[in-house]
Amino acid sequence: MYLLLSHSTLLALLYGVEFVLSQTAPSTIINVSSLLPDPRTSVVSSHLTSGVAESTTVPATTSGSLFTTSATLTAVPTTTTVPSSSSSAPFPPVGSIPRDYSPAGLSRLWDLIGPVEVPPITTTVIPQTPVTLPSPPPALYPAFFAVTPKDILPDLKFPKGFLFGVASAAYQVEGAVKDEGKGPSIWDWAGHQPGVVTDNSTADVVDLHYYLYKEDVARIAALGVNSHSFSISWARIFPFGASDSPVNQQGINHYADVIATHLQFNVTPVVTLFHWDVPLALNAYYGGFASPNIVDDFIQFVYLVLSSHGCCIIHCLALKHHSRYTFNEPQVFCANVGVFPFNLSLPNGVNSSNAQFHCSYYLLKAHAGAVKVFREMNISGEIAFKSSDYVGMPWRANNTEDVDAVERHAAFGIGVFADPVYTTGDWPQILKDTLSPDYLPRFTEEDSKEILGTADFFAIDAYRTYWNAAPPEGIDACVSNSSDPLWPSCNLEVMFDFNTGWASGPASDPLTSWLQATPQFLRSSFKEYHRRWPAPRIYYSEFGFAQPFEGVRTPAELFQITEDTDRTNYYMTYLGELLLSIQEDGMPVEGAFAWAIMDNAEWNSGLSARFGIQYVNYSSPTLQRTYKRSAFALSDFFQTHLQKEVAI
Repeated sequence: MYLLLSHSTLLALLYGVEFVLSQTAPSTIINVSSLLPDPRTSVVSSHLTSGVAESTTVPATTSGSLFTTSATLTAVPTTTTVPSSSSSAPFPPVGSIPRDYSPAGLSRLWDLIGPVEVPPITTTVIPQTPVTLPSPPPALYPAFFAVTPKDILPDLKFPKGFLFGVASAAYQVEGAVKDEGKGPSIWDWAGHQPGVVTDNSTADVVDLHYYLYKEDVARIAALGVNSHSFSISWARIFPFGASDSPVNQQGINHYADVIATHLQFNVTPVVTLFHWDVPLALNAYYGGFASPNIVDDFIQFVYLVLSSHGCCIIHCLALKHHSRYTFNEPQVFCANVGVFPFNLSLPNGVNSSNAQFHCSYYLLKAHAGAVKVFREMNISGEIAFKSSDYVGMPWRANNTEDVDAVERHAAFGIGVFADPVYTTGDWPQILKDTLSPDYLPRFTEEDSKEILGTADFFAIDAYRTYWNAAPPEGIDACVSNSSDPLWPSCNLEVMFDFNTGWASGPASDPLTSWLQATPQFLRSSFKEYHRRWPAPRIYYSEFGFAQPFEGVRTPAELFQITEDTDRTNYYMTYLGELLLSIQEDGMPVEGAFAWAIMDNAEWNSGLSARFGIQYVNYSSPTLQRTYKRSAFALSDFFQTHLQKEVAI
């Protein structure tokens, strides 16, 4: 799941019409506070290099650009950001902490974070099974207005073997952050830095899935869900992260039982090897994914997980046609490497401006090396990584600049990782034309050979689809000006229709201002994914919706929390369009995963943005889970539209 750290929004008022735009870097919100009468200049924010806005004067926009008049734009951080020079978020100089793999060395790493919350449960809970579903909610709308989930396209079915699942990630649900030998991750550290998480919550305890996984698997199995996509915490396997550091057997044993539990309940485990939680030690030793040292350490981690020593995955590997992911949303992860507070741990020669692209280079090499290990071990099943974002549509029809903006959005979004792996073995040409080699390291011929073809399927986290427009000053002017706030991607994301002024779809929670429901664009989006990055199979690896204002409700309002009508409508409309995409458009989609299995720590939005199909009472000592309406709707849809396996 991705949130505001990397999908920053431009919030503006233009001619009295409120609209939202987006960019990939820098991480800013730009507010149009007034329209200026003088059309000759406009003040536009530049990069947020240390959490403090700077301003630059640029020429007024010309006819045909997004803005037809000048405006005062002031950049502010997406959260209450602490400048990188602040002593309130100290991080030792990279390389200054010795590689001490003793308990004392691990304790020194935890000292960088400070005290963590002790969980209310400290041993694995054995639930009563089978889980009995409570009474389902009544029909949401009268029959004359809307059909029930089971009556949506009832004659259409998903293909045999279709994976209908839910998704989660280790940092976001596990809690027990310091238990059973685990080392700290960069997000364990970041979550404790002032101003990083909007509600000042941490993931120290969160859902405590680490001890409640048996209950959680039993609960999704009771819904009829046949798959669960989750991640392994690198720092639970290698507390120090490094390839020459000790392995934590307790972590291996834990994931062994997690996977065995899934199989016990006939829920197919789909494992992600990395979901953003780099061991903190690696950032301290050499700067994490901004350093070439990360490549071998990640490959060794993957080798251990896949080998006979990594028994946690052995059960999983025996599954025929089992799929797994190396990386979750690498473009989102790398976009944040140069953003506070992670920019405090960049190695020499890398800065906030080029960190994203150095990360992209080393991450692709790590991915290719991991896939090579996987294939050389002759392991059954398939492997790839999870892309995110969308291709886009020109905001203004027949506007060549907006057509070019779509291509730039696709290149800097999905294409930066998908092109090298699926089509060319190289960066998109747009990136090479925009970024010099000191920003974007170039692949050697050997690199390209190793990277091309290192995916057996295409996976996409596609929450929404929007329009793209050229920057106010035009693409060429933006590309030639590295201080432009939209540089280097030089495109705008537009969330309302140019012709009508209407939004692309219903808005989610204000904390997830990047997200509106756009089921009407799903089919065209999947056609674009398949046309640009063809693969024999597609997995819809994440999609979901944050019910507006759900996070501000109290446990006493449970009867209102569980009535998540906007989320339910999101899932039903998206799944109906997905059925049509498969059956009428011929898209080879073989799985879909709803984000999320339950409420969780949504990165910099903390516990306040809620995506779960289950409510978690964080005031309860048992962290009680409760199904929401969306969970029942998904269950009904699953049971109606999955083809039943017939025993012979």
